[in-house]
Amino acid sequence: MPHVQITWVAGRSAEQKRKIVERVTQALVEEGRAKIENIHVTFNDLPATDYAEAGVLVADQKRAP
Repeated sequence: MPHVQITWVAGRSAEQKRKIVERVTQALVEEGRAKIENIHVTFNDLPATDYAEAGVLVADQKRAP
């Protein structure tokens, strides 16, 4: 049973997440030979103050996610 966790800075719309779920699921079905009913995807949306890149909080980078 594939379980995909996507952790990123919050800010994506429900529509963007729908499209990502569809594509990730399709890739697992086609390339991983997983059964679609066994695929789970979760999003961990973190505030920009709780996510850092290269030692700098995303909130301090002054950019959109």
